[in-house]
Amino acid sequence: MGMGSYAVNSFVIEYDDLKKIVPDEIKTIEQELYFSDIGWDNLGRWLSWDDSAYVEDAILDTVDFDDIEDTQELAEDIVSKYDKHIQALKDSFNKKTGLTLYFDNYDEDSGDRYDEPGDKDGIIFCVQGMTVLSPGSVS
Repeated sequence: MGMGSYAVNSFVIEYDDLKKIVPDEIKTIEQELYFSDIGWDNLGRWLSWDDSAYVEDAILDTVDFDDIEDTQELAEDIVSKYDKHIQALKDSFNKKTGLTLYFDNYDEDSGDRYDEPGDKDGIIFCVQGMTVLSPGSVS
């Protein structure tokens, strides 16, 4: 465990392994409008903190909307598209593995030199359902 950290446990699937299981869904996300401006890091912050402002701000900060009247509404529409893609990713992963995919975020600046979160540009792909309780743990 890294210095200055506290014990946290998640089963993590590396990006390349996830991409082998759900390649079409990863491709759809990465080819969506403004992904190069948003990136996995902002998606990870949004999904781990349940705050779409990270993605909306990334869109509003990096894209030139001079000719568009309601930029906030447009940003919200784009977040809605990503939300559908993320849900499709989770659903497909579950269908193919029987496991639940969820997300966390890793901030390298706040981390430690010994940290090995298995992140992809700040997003951590976590898997729930990897363990089975023993009979002794149930009682």
